[in-house]
Amino acid sequence: MASIAQQLLLRRKPAEDERLLQLFWNRAELKREFARLQRDRDCLADQLRQQEGSTLRWQQRLEQLEGLLADPERAANAAVFFQLRGVWQYCRRRLARLARDLGARQQDAELRRETARFEEHRKIALASIEQRLVPLIERRISIEAELHGMRLQLVKLTSFWKLLARRRCEHAQSVLESALAGVQSQIDRYEKARHEKLNESVTQAATIGTDSKRIVNLSVIALAQELVVQLTTHNVAQMARDASLRQVGDMRYGDLPACHQTGQLVAKVLQRLDELDDLPVFVRARAEYLRRQAEYLRDADTVPIAASCAEIPLQLTAGDSPAPASDRRLSVNVLGEEYWEIYSVLLH
Repeated sequence: MASIAQQLLLRRKPAEDERLLQLFWNRAELKREFARLQRDRDCLADQLRQQEGSTLRWQQRLEQLEGLLADPERAANAAVFFQLRGVWQYCRRRLARLARDLGARQQDAELRRETARFEEHRKIALASIEQRLVPLIERRISIEAELHGMRLQLVKLTSFWKLLARRRCEHAQSVLESALAGVQSQIDRYEKARHEKLNESVTQAATIGTDSKRIVNLSVIALAQELVVQLTTHNVAQMARDASLRQVGDMRYGDLPACHQTGQLVAKVLQRLDELDDLPVFVRARAEYLRRQAEYLRDADTVPIAASCAEIPLQLTAGDSPAPASDRRLSVNVLGEEYWEIYSVLLH
C-alpha cells in the first residue's frame, strides 16, 4: 500500500514542479512589467513637472507683458522691442530662403553635371559593347551559313557507300553547332550587358558636395553682411541684435515721442530695404569678394573661419573681381556675432 502511495506521489511531483516553475516565470514576468510601468510613470512625472515649469514661465512672461502694456510708456517701449524682433526674424527668413533656393539650384546643377558624366560613360560603355558584339554577330551569321550548307550536304549523303563522308559531315556539323552555341552565349551576354546599361539611370546624391555648399554659404554670408550694411542706418541692425538677445522688460528706448520716432525710423529703413532692387547685385558682388577672402580650417569645411569675414566693406567696385571702392568698413563679424542666427541657416 505504501509503495502504491509513493508511486502516486512520484507521478504527481513532475507536474507540481512544472506548475511551480510556471508560477515562478509568471512572477518574474510580472516583476519586470511592474518595473517597466514604474519607469514609465517616473518618466511621465518628469515630463509633467517640465511642462508645469514651462507653463509657469510662460504665465510669468504673460503677466510681465500685461504689466508692460498697462503702462503707456512701457507699452511703447515693448512695441519697439517687438518691432526690432520682427526685423531680426525678417532677416533670418531672407537668409533661410536664399540658402534654400541656392541649395536647390546647386543640387540641380550637380544633377545635370552628373547626368552628363553618366551619359558620356554610358555612351563609351555601349560603344565598347557594340564593338565586341558586331564581330560576334558576323561570326554567328558565318557559322549559320556553314551549318546550313552542311545540313544540305548531309541530305545528299544517304547512300551506304557514302557512310564515311556522312560521318565526317556529321562530325563537322557537331563542331559547327558547338561553335554556334559558344558564339550565341557570348552574344547573349553582351546583349544582356547592353540592356542593363541602357536601363541604368543616374542616382541623385542625398546632399550637395562641399564646393556647392561653400558657394551657398558664401552667398548667405554676403546677404547677412549686406543686410547689416543696409540696416546700419539709425543703428537698426545693432538694436535688432540687442532685442534678440534680451528680454522685453530689459530694453528702454525712451519716452512716448522717442519710441514713436524710433518705430517710424525702423519702419522706413525696413521699407527701403524691401524696395531695394539692386540687393541681388550687391549680394553677388559681396559673395565674389568673400570667395577670394574666405579661409577654411580644413578642406572638408563648408563654413569659413569667422576671422576671415571680420569686416564688411561698405562699398564694392563693379566687375568680375570686385574690390572695396574705399577703405570704409564696418567692424561687424556676422559669423562671430551670429547675426540673423546665421549658423542655423548655413549648410554643414
